[in-house]
Amino acid sequence: MASQENFIDLKPIQIMTPEQSMLSYSWLVTPDDKYPPARWKTDVIIPAEYALDIEKTLDAYWKAFTDKLKAAFPEKTKDDYKFNDLPWKWGEYPDLGLDNAFILKTNKKTEGPDGRKKPAPIMFDRDSYPTPLNDDQKQKYDKIGPGTTAQVGIYVSQYHMGVGTGIRLTPAAINIKNFKPFGKGQSVESWGFTGEKKAATPGVGTPSTEDFDF
Repeated sequence: MASQENFIDLKPIQIMTPEQSMLSYSWLVTPDDKYPPARWKTDVIIPAEYALDIEKTLDAYWKAFTDKLKAAFPEKTKDDYKFNDLPWKWGEYPDLGLDNAFILKTNKKTEGPDGRKKPAPIMFDRDSYPTPLNDDQKQKYDKIGPGTTAQVGIYVSQYHMGVGTGIRLTPAAINIKNFKPFGKGQSVESWGFTGEKKAATPGVGTPSTEDFDF
């Protein structure tokens, strides 16, 4: 938690990516625990022609944040801050065949500084909407292949603390549109194996959300 002397009064905003957004390097069901704390995360890749409104909104939030910093600490210069890289940029994305795309790097910690567990991002698909997927249903999306399209509801927030100063993009809700399994063709069926399928058991439902309009 930021100390009072570092507090910047700028509330988070919400953005919704377009339906043409593609997911890559996704850990939305099982969090990435390579480095603690574990995080749910995904890169959201937006083709250039659909990204301009999102870029304007994010750039405006960044400007509002830097204006707040200048007002709160008029004696400081840019060199007095430890600015972290912004979690969005323009660039090519060869894995998806894109020469120019707007790339958003999102993540959400599985627990807070006090050790309290945080809820996983809410997930929907075309079969479940408007009801969120439960834990069992989410397992289908444990391995999301690059190029899967989805709308992603993202919280945009700022931080100014010991680890640095910057903007975070938190994946809050994901609506899968066109699913591409990771390693397509490497399923049990693709090898010719047969067997009985286990019956689904009821899972713990994730909360619904009215904050995002898919």
